[in-house]
Amino acid sequence: MRSNELEDLNLLLIRDAAEAPMWLDRWALSYPTVHTLSVNAHDNIETWQAAVAEAWSGTNRHTVAVVAHGSGALALMAWLYQADILTQKALRATILAAHSQSAWREDANHTLLRARLNGRAAVVVGANDEQCPAEWARGLAHNWGARFFTAPQAGHLNGDLHGWQWGMKLLQEMLLS
Repeated sequence: MRSNELEDLNLLLIRDAAEAPMWLDRWALSYPTVHTLSVNAHDNIETWQAAVAEAWSGTNRHTVAVVAHGSGALALMAWLYQADILTQKALRATILAAHSQSAWREDANHTLLRARLNGRAAVVVGANDEQCPAEWARGLAHNWGARFFTAPQAGHLNGDLHGWQWGMKLLQEMLLS
């Protein structure tokens, strides 16, 4: 990205509403233009799509990075499935962290299986995350068009993690490459 695009960058953070405060909340304070959304793991795909569409409408829609955790990652993918190509092209970088296998939703369109990421994208899991098994996440990363990473932190990546500096560096590398 060029420097003028970075100045206009909007960061959309999508979290699982059931999660306690975590690193994602610290990120909301660390970037100049941030939009946040909480989604419920028990909602259906259409509800996720509507919620993400509403949050997206609050961004500048030209240069957006999205970081999503847990069911928020699945909500983003559900929304991307039905987003137009110009919207998808505005998505400059995406990090899907520790998407929860228990929140997986299946529908008649196989929305979550058929969704694809445009641009730089990463699926990140913690070592030994019981809610997001590595092999399952690796298969989805391949299917969605994202690189797969195992974070140096263990577990579901839902703690404070000191602001999850490793994830911030990954996002910066994705935006600057």
